[in-house]
Amino acid sequence: MMSYWNQNWLCGPGSGFHGIWGMIIPLAFWLLIIFLAIWFFQLFFRKKNRQPIASVQELLKHRYAAGEIDREEFERLKRELRE
Repeated sequence: MMSYWNQNWLCGPGSGFHGIWGMIIPLAFWLLIIFLAIWFFQLFFRKKNRQPIASVQELLKHRYAAGEIDREEFERLKRELRE
């Protein structure tokens, strides 16, 4: 009888997963690979120069400087923060 190189390669009992496990295990594997790829991408390519705003008053000053709020609202919010 002629023997082929792949005769028993991943083709016998116990080689691979059968039934529902044959779908769940590969799916879980690829979801894990995709999750790790996204996680590494975010880890290495996110902006590292973001500085957290130290206080609420600084946030208020930034909003006023950006023109998001007017002078009256700036003064009103500043008074409320002091109280």
